[in-house]
Amino acid sequence: MEQDKTYNDEVDLFELLQKLYEQRWIIIGITAFTTALAILVSVLMPKAYKAEAIVEVQTMQDPKIIIMQSPKIIDIPEIQESIKIYKDDALKDILKKVKVSPVRNSQNMAKIEVEGISPQVAKENLEKVLEIINKKLFPQKMEELKKKYETRLNLINQTILNVNSGKYVILDPSKMADLLTEKEQIQKWLQDPKFVTLASDIQASSEPIRPKPLLYTSVGFITGLFLGIFVALVLEAIKSRRMSINRPES
Repeated sequence: MEQDKTYNDEVDLFELLQKLYEQRWIIIGITAFTTALAILVSVLMPKAYKAEAIVEVQTMQDPKIIIMQSPKIIDIPEIQESIKIYKDDALKDILKKVKVSPVRNSQNMAKIEVEGISPQVAKENLEKVLEIINKKLFPQKMEELKKKYETRLNLINQTILNVNSGKYVILDPSKMADLLTEKEQIQKWLQDPKFVTLASDIQASSEPIRPKPLLYTSVGFITGLFLGIFVALVLEAIKSRRMSINRPES
């Protein structure tokens, strides 16, 4: 009984392979068509290059500056969401392919990735994205941050003036050095206010990230092969069905 079942299974497999062989030109034709189509797509598709950089997100928690003791002004998820909803028809193709992801084990470092039709264009697009984040995404919060810095700067200047006039006495000289350093940092930031600053150089890929001819060709070949086998089996099923209908009853 088991031998008969095994024999029938072997016969069925042989018949299946025979039917596929009879439909080989359909399988070959469909496979060749989808493979050629995949190659054509990979040739005609515009090349895309990627530029990326690590940026530091300006927070209100930097221990180097005393003012930064209140909650942070913006965070990385807020930047991600604001880029998605920002409206600028001239930059919509750039912005919809921007990727902002946090750097592991860091609360205020992020990696920004942008695409372009060449390495140079990709770098320029990333610079445009940084400008949008710093100048256009959070105007109200930028003004808020400016006021906080200006307030802190006035307090520092007043403290230094009081120390120089003898009204205040600072026993620890390092405290005065910290105030002067803080003042310099605030003045530098107010000259060119930014929410994000580059923490690394902008790196652009020398090879395009799209298209990938080998991958596309492989996908086209495999897809065509399976599609060809499916079509061949359907045709054989239709052929068998017609033969069974037209076969005279005994």
